[in-house]
Parts: sequence; C-alpha cells; structure tokens
Amino acid sequence: MRRYRSIFRSALIFMALSVLVGCASTQPGELSAVQAFSRQQRAGNVYLLRGWIGIFSAGIDRLADKINAAGVRANVYQADQWEDLAHAIEKKYKSAPMQEPLILAGHSFGADDALRISTMLQDAGITVDLVIAIDPVTPPPVPGNVRRCLDIYQSNGSWDKVPAFRGVPLQLAEGSRTQLQNVDIRKDRIDLLEPGTDHFNIEKKGKVHMEVLRQILAVCPPRAQWIAHPISAPPSISAAKKE
Repeated sequence: MRRYRSIFRSALIFMALSVLVGCASTQPGELSAVQAFSRQQRAGNVYLLRGWIGIFSAGIDRLADKINAAGVRANVYQADQWEDLAHAIEKKYKSAPMQEPLILAGHSFGADDALRISTMLQDAGITVDLVIAIDPVTPPPVPGNVRRCLDIYQSNGSWDKVPAFRGVPLQLAEGSRTQLQNVDIRKDRIDLLEPGTDHFNIEKKGKVHMEVLRQILAVCPPRAQWIAHPISAPPSISAAKKE
C-alpha cells in the first residue's frame, strides 16, 4: 500500500509540474500529417495517441522516434484529438487509390481512443491493419475492421479495479473475427516486464518498445517489397507466451 501511495503522490507532483512548465508530450499532433502513403523506407503509417492530456505518455513520443528511425512513418496525437484524427484518416484513406498499411497505437486512454477511431473507420469502410494497445483502461470492444490487435498490459492485483493504475485485456465486438492477442506482461510475457513497471511508465520501457516495433515492422514491408506486392496483408502476430 505504501508503494502505491508513493506512486500516486509522485504522479500528482509530476502532473502539476508538467502543467506549470509545459512539456512536449502535451502538444497536439498535426492533422495535416495524415496521409494514406509515405516516402519512408517501409510502407505504412503509424498514428500514436498519448494518454490523458499527454503528461504521463512521454514514452509514446520516444516510441514514435524509434519507429521513424526504423523506416516507418509515425506521428503522435493527443487523446482528445481522436475524433478529429478519425475524420482526417477517413478523408485521406477513402480517397486513396491504394492505401499503405494503417496502424493505430496508444497508451492508457490513448489506447482506448485507438479503438474508438477504429470503430469510426469501420463505419466508413476502412480497414485497420494493426492496433497496438498499451495498458488500455476503459476500452470499447475491438471492431471487425481491425485485422490484428495486440494488447500489452500489466495486471496489478487489487488495483485492477482502479482505471488510473492498471491496464486490462480487450474483448472483441460481437461478430468480429479480428485476431486478438491479450498479453499480460506479469503472466504471459514476463520477458517484457522490467523492474518498477507501472501504468505511468509502461509506455516508456525499452522492452515494450522493442516488441511494439517488432510488430509494426511485421506489417510494414520494405518499400521495394510493397511496390512489387502492394497488398496490406501482414503475417500473423507472434507474441507467443514465454517463461
């Protein structure tokens, strides 16, 4: 109990300081950056969403840097931009003659919003190739237009009843055939669990970043391969249980 009180107190202090001095992770993303194509080394676009007002999701910005460095185009948005982002994606992707792989990822409430965006895109007839949720807290079901969905979360025992302190497994919408994989890093992938991991820093952890990047590269082929075979049909997610 003392440990959780300390975490909560530190989080509040960090939130207050961030609001006072401002931080990069609270800046909104550029909606004009939404495109159905890219000129990067690999085909595909990744749209990442931070959690609540962004201050606890600075790791999402660092993850985007790693994705871009690996040759895949990535942009970051605030959670409260999710509806505008959904409309921007719909506008660009519906008018595109050939869309490259579309990936949505988010942390905490941003993960929830990635699923809300997917649901709006389903209504518009747009397929989402991959959704990666990192510690979602109050997520809607995964809609059927999502080809594959990976949920990396951490259960926290008695704190699982408090949305601010944990992630949860996802569920499929009725009739959805999405390939869904819920991965509790305390039970299913302990190789991804680093000391001191909690809801406020899971999106900053290097091992989680490596797994997210691995999954993204699996659905975003090198440019030459995409040109030869422009079919957005990635191989199966392989987040097998490891001990």
